[in-house]
Amino acid sequence: MSVFNREAAVRLILLRLARLGAELGKPALAQADEQTRLFGEASHLDSIGLVTLMSDLEEDIHRACGVRIVIADERAMSRLTSPFRRVGLLADHLVELVAAAQA
Repeated sequence: MSVFNREAAVRLILLRLARLGAELGKPALAQADEQTRLFGEASHLDSIGLVTLMSDLEEDIHRACGVRIVIADERAMSRLTSPFRRVGLLADHLVELVAAAQA
């Protein structure tokens, strides 16, 4: 089992955003950081882009850690602060999901 910490989660998300930005012709995504918004008015992603990001991250995590996770689960959808709002919040959510799956 691979150790998957917050730093690794942020790196993975930023790498995925840069690749997605290149595919979508949105170079600003290559400059993302932990405060980058993932949805809403200030985001460079539409709903399809966000779904693509989640799907790609689920596959990346499976390859890196050997576990299958579902990022948009009931717990994530019911939180007062959405883990999909910013990169940093998503990183925290991914670490929780991977830790639970590895337990």
